[in-house]
Amino acid sequence: MRKKKSVSSKDVAREAGVSQATVSYILNNVKGIKIRPETRQAVLDAIKKLNYHPDQIARGMKLKRSMSVGVVTDRNVTNFYFMKTLEGIRDGLQAHNYSVSLLFNKYESIQEAEFIKYYNSNRIDGIIFAFASISDEDMAYMDSMGIPYVMVNTYSSGKDVGEVCTDHLAHIQEVIGYFKSKGVKYIAYAGPVPRRANDKRLEAFKEAMVLHGYQVKDDRIVLGGQDNGEVCRAIMELLEGRDSRPDAILAASPRFGMLTVKSCHMLGIRIPQDVRIVAVGSSNFFELIYPTLSSIELPLYDMGLKAAEMVLKAIDDGSIAPTIVLPSEFVIRESS
Repeated sequence: MRKKKSVSSKDVAREAGVSQATVSYILNNVKGIKIRPETRQAVLDAIKKLNYHPDQIARGMKLKRSMSVGVVTDRNVTNFYFMKTLEGIRDGLQAHNYSVSLLFNKYESIQEAEFIKYYNSNRIDGIIFAFASISDEDMAYMDSMGIPYVMVNTYSSGKDVGEVCTDHLAHIQEVIGYFKSKGVKYIAYAGPVPRRANDKRLEAFKEAMVLHGYQVKDDRIVLGGQDNGEVCRAIMELLEGRDSRPDAILAASPRFGMLTVKSCHMLGIRIPQDVRIVAVGSSNFFELIYPTLSSIELPLYDMGLKAAEMVLKAIDDGSIAPTIVLPSEFVIRESS
């Protein structure tokens, strides 16, 4: 077996015609050091040519760090929200030569949590909680241990912690106004049963309806669970009503949006001619179904990127940034 050829930063410096210190400055994104663009490009070209990869173990030992951040979630790891956010986290960490450690285990006490064991054994330097349920007691324990962590949530927790979330609920008013501009008379809501106190989707819908002069009626609100068949039956029952049948539906999640489209197809109801549909949230399937589904899109990748930036700063200097709210976007497609 051929022995792996070792390439050092010294080799990169020789190839680029610069000092080894300059290579180090570029690799580590050292602040306050001015490097000409052509010099930086020469080093990057040399790295690519020589297939150089920094020795992360040696670098970590020098900095007394693991050079890895734990990412914790209680979502299904195939969930689009998690995967798109993880993509941003990965890119944000890799830009600073950090890797990702995925940690998923359930725990009864915070002391027994896998991510705590990883931190205490110096296998990670900080933690990003991506759409994970973390209690006040858990946060208090991590604060007492001085553990750098950041939370990524769809909604703000309202707590004084490092957190990245979005303003997507504010766009519900825009959606209801859009329906009104299209002459919609009756608007319904279909979404999951709220499981967390900070889930304000239904509340935001009701406020937007009142703001635009619509009546909020309980018989035009469908709340469902995980059984897709039951959700479809409930939406179909809503659409089959002869009196005040909705001519627009706000679906409070990507799944409910697609189930609403399915229910309309099963009943032979035309979209958007008979019913206009807008979903709250993002999915890579919205462009694939027919008609394509209008939605309030969340900046999931940017949320991950920002979380990576925040946790690295917390690792570097212990500072906790305030809650960061990133802008969402109402994207109009064929369904509305």
